Amino acid sequence: MITKCVPFDELVNNYPHNMNNSIEDLVKQLNILFDDCHQLIPLISSLNSPTSRSDVFMFFGIGYTRIAFSSERASIGYICGSTYSTNSKYSIRLLKQVEPKQKISYSITKDVQIYVGELIREFFQHNLRLPNKLVFYQVDLGNGSFQTVLDHELKAIEGAFQELYGRNQVPRICFILVKRHHNTHFFTWDKISNQAKNIPPGTVIDTDIVSPNGLNFYLNSDAPIRGTAKPMFYQVLRNEIGFTSNEIQLLTRYLCHNDPQCTKTIAVPLPIYYATDHVAYYINDYNSEPKDVLWNTNDNDFNKNQNWHDEQINLDLESTMYIMTSARESTNTLQDIIYEELTL
Repeated sequence: MITKCVPFDELVNNYPHNMNNSIEDLVKQLNILFDDCHQLIPLISSLNSPTSRSDVFMFFGIGYTRIAFSSERASIGYICGSTYSTNSKYSIRLLKQVEPKQKISYSITKDVQIYVGELIREFFQHNLRLPNKLVFYQVDLGNGSFQTVLDHELKAIEGAFQELYGRNQVPRICFILVKRHHNTHFFTWDKISNQAKNIPPGTVIDTDIVSPNGLNFYLNSDAPIRGTAKPMFYQVLRNEIGFTSNEIQLLTRYLCHNDPQCTKTIAVPLPIYYATDHVAYYINDYNSEPKDVLWNTNDNDFNKNQNWHDEQINLDLESTMYIMTSARESTNTLQDIIYEELTL
């Protein structure tokens, strides 16, 4: 049974002046748990191609921990895929890394082909149609990940199509790397106050300072609560769909509006936000567990007895939207963990 409870006394005492907002947030979470959604992505209005009206799109997000792969600490990732054409509901899988010969900050992940196939099958079960356009957003970890994606991830994804689509036409791919950790900032200058201000949400920079080769752009999707706005850098590695620059930018912008728990825009598209959110909870669990519980140094593989939340999830709820809460108390908030540990 999926439940969502909140002590009413605690709600009144802690949020006496924001009761309406608190209740609104609670209703939104209940709406998600009952398999409903709040926003829809207007694909037709964001794509100018005349054939896009009959296309079936599916969106993926891939996130990794930005830590060295070693016998003391496992580096893992998550991949999530949309289960409905509304692009607001996603299913997620854990990605394990291939054993490297030395400590590195990025490594090839296992089972990408298997999990991409599973997620596409799940999409078919809900929609009774296979997608013919797949859009991938993946965290850019640097350190040569560009070539690793081309050599491994994309080949693994294409391998999943052979079993699923058979002799039918395989889907077309758009694969985009998303980079947050860079030193580029943008400002607007207010002549009246003679001060620099943050660029507004929705600002795109795709000329002059970006490479003219390929589709590369900066997109500032959200307005920071405080501090300096930091746009994401998007680099398109493969564009078989044939998106124009404006279409990719607008589609990415729309996906930042689709968080069912937030009425405002988020910094990254929803699929990659879900993937990195799960990575944050993995890191939180790691900080609470002894190293020998999370990693078995004898067989160089993930310990089958590890007490992760992923292995405790009921398979019947694997594709159900849920609000993640940690079973352990932590001195760091999720916001702190995301900014300290993630690559986004």
